[in-house]
Amino acid sequence: MTSETVRALGVLAVPPLVVLALWVVAHGYITPGGGFQGGVVLAAGAMLLYLCGSYRAFRRASPYPLVDLAEGASVGAFVGIGLGTLAAGGAFLQNLLPLGTAKTLHSSGAIALENDLVALAVAAAFTILFIEFLEEIEDVRTRRSS
Repeated sequence: MTSETVRALGVLAVPPLVVLALWVVAHGYITPGGGFQGGVVLAAGAMLLYLCGSYRAFRRASPYPLVDLAEGASVGAFVGIGLGTLAAGGAFLQNLLPLGTAKTLHSSGAIALENDLVALAVAAAFTILFIEFLEEIEDVRTRRSS
């Protein structure tokens, strides 16, 4: 059983963890990090709700239909960008957007959008994995108690 102090600190750590994930994603194409790493950290924030909170809190924060939709839409949009660049006569995922000011968050053209889509897809995929694993655990607990 987790102490109330650990539970409170864990739940209070979720918002800063989400901010850290968004920072990693936002700076991913100008610093080490990026969509994959930020997506994993974002999913870890949801998992922390389970570890320090409860299964119900985790499930409220990550409803399966919404998470599944986010994963599918982000992967579809990523592929759509690639197919769009092919249709425009470029290479798959070639940048067709104007570049901004160097060394700023608006300097990457399409890479920032692709990076964000990867983060959303990875966060959703890991959250779906967590949901599946936790449903198995909850199912075993339910069978043991009956």
